[in-house]
Amino acid sequence: MAQENENENQLTESTRSSNINTISELPGRPFGITMEFPLFVTMLAVSRRTGTAISNIILYRTCVHSLNHTVEECRFFLAPERTNETTKLEEEVQKYATFVQTVKIVIESIGPAILSMFLGVWSDTHGRKPLVVWPLLGVAMSSILVVIYSMMEHLGPWWFVLTAIPFGLTGGFSVIFTGAFCYISDITTTKTRSLRMTILEAAVSAGSVIGSLLSAHLLKAIGNVYLLLLVATLYVIAYAFTNVHLRESLNGALPGGICSVLDILLVKEMFRECFKRRPNNLRTQLLLVTVANSLSVFMLYGLFGLSYMYTREKLHWALKDYTQYSAITTTISFTGSFFGVAVLQKYLSIGDLAFSIVAFLSTAAEYTVKAFAAKTWHMYLGSAISLFGGLSSPLLRSFISKIMPVEDIAKVFALMCAIEGISPLISPPLYNTLYEYTITAFPGAIMLLTSVISTVCAVMLCFTVYYRWYANAPTYEPLQIN
Repeated sequence: MAQENENENQLTESTRSSNINTISELPGRPFGITMEFPLFVTMLAVSRRTGTAISNIILYRTCVHSLNHTVEECRFFLAPERTNETTKLEEEVQKYATFVQTVKIVIESIGPAILSMFLGVWSDTHGRKPLVVWPLLGVAMSSILVVIYSMMEHLGPWWFVLTAIPFGLTGGFSVIFTGAFCYISDITTTKTRSLRMTILEAAVSAGSVIGSLLSAHLLKAIGNVYLLLLVATLYVIAYAFTNVHLRESLNGALPGGICSVLDILLVKEMFRECFKRRPNNLRTQLLLVTVANSLSVFMLYGLFGLSYMYTREKLHWALKDYTQYSAITTTISFTGSFFGVAVLQKYLSIGDLAFSIVAFLSTAAEYTVKAFAAKTWHMYLGSAISLFGGLSSPLLRSFISKIMPVEDIAKVFALMCAIEGISPLISPPLYNTLYEYTITAFPGAIMLLTSVISTVCAVMLCFTVYYRWYANAPTYEPLQIN
């Protein structure tokens, strides 16, 4: 009986292995718009929703429904320009609102944290397109729920948490970006991959810039509800484009539903391939780069929503000031990233790892300056210092795609996605708790924490450079004298 069970297991494994596509280095397709447009539209919508209307709505409803202040006292939170009327309530309302947003982020992160462990290996058989289409559908549904929430003024801030459910169940942004990078890796060669991934990041940055520039003006012109409705429309457009126009990048991809996703063999295969011993300390290099890249996402989620709160508290900025700053900062990052890869890296032959170390060190310097910012121009100075700060993520992914066998790239990206999926469960509570306890004495503590983490990432990459140098160093046979 035991032998029969063993034979059945071997048969299942062999059947599964025969269904997995053989992935090899492809010559690359001619350049065409693929993931750039849907991610541009998605980030355009994200910048409008998270940085403007919904933040003020949550502050207002926290003030009215949870803290039981009068509508007259709280209505100034809805204004796109900050007034002195909210100064007395600002600290109390911010503490409660950041707690609500933390719970929402945790809820919408549980699903991606679980799904990301399955989807990378699953996509080797069933294709990359579902990794983008499914989450965009969930994002669109959540955005529609946000519109409904904003129209029902009697609902308190905790009802906003429920809008995260479709987003979380379909994978969220972690799965979208994993699918996008795997897709780009499929359709490019090793020579064009760094540039193409940087162009993808540039599309993301451009969406953020335009969204930030337009958000405050649109909020004044059409109001909160219609702005959120416009955001939902953009998400629907992104979903429709990927579902209808985008071609599958993996030849011979097999159809697969949710039941095929939740297969424990997928997780075992991912961990086996990512953690198996490889020559020249390649496993150690892989893990160091993966952790460094995931920590950059950890910092992003930690500061998500708090940057606006920090500038309101420390520099007394209005929403108009913050959106202008956000747009200029993203423009600086976009310009630095494109110039760094298209010009400096190409003509000076700077490696992916070396440039990533520069990016992390500049980010550390940026947030050190911002931690002690006392005037508006200090924030802009910090952003200018981090001209190449946005390069770390695309360059590290490009580096991994170059050193790993092509059939293992999606598995490594899946491991990255899994770690990144856990980040929102840890970093927002950590950052928000730190901000809550230091908001009175030193609100810049969250910026210093980010600076320290960036420095740790740079040190990890320095060890990776050492391992690569050690692996490539010539070996000499001792001279034997007879």
